[in-house]
Amino acid sequence: MKKHPILRYLFIASLTAIIFQSVSMVINLTKDPKETLLEQAEKLRDIKPDAANQLEKFAYEQESNKYFRIMPYINIFFILISLVAVVLMWQLNKTGWYLYLFSEFAPYIITVVSWENYVKYYTGLGNTAILATTFAMLAFDILFAGLYFYALRETEKLNTSSENVHSESTDNQVG
Repeated sequence: MKKHPILRYLFIASLTAIIFQSVSMVINLTKDPKETLLEQAEKLRDIKPDAANQLEKFAYEQESNKYFRIMPYINIFFILISLVAVVLMWQLNKTGWYLYLFSEFAPYIITVVSWENYVKYYTGLGNTAILATTFAMLAFDILFAGLYFYALRETEKLNTSSENVHSESTDNQVG
């Protein structure tokens, strides 16, 4: 079965992103976020005292805020679903595309529902950077979902036309 060439590049790019996200998530889970944030706050204290105070406040909120405790595990869940989806799409299974849509876009729904905590979670970036980063990630997710849709559709057309050509040549040889 032939695959559209774009599918290979999307597969490689997606696997690279999934590996990067997984390694990043494991590193973040092994660190003590409170200690890391307090160290960052001390480094900022002389330059930006207000930002240092926000980071310090955020460090102590890490312990009591459920959002901060469960978000890494929710992210791992979506990374795993994304991995399964990408493998299914590589195998030309349409269910993979639907799983991919779910795994890439459900986190945005969570973000909108929990915007206040989301902003706190990325407090070091600043509101403008948070919005810009979120919209850039959304743009890439839309682009990849569209490219996967295109590649899967074109692969299906490619295989349908090659099957038709094969069956016509077989029919001509029989008759």
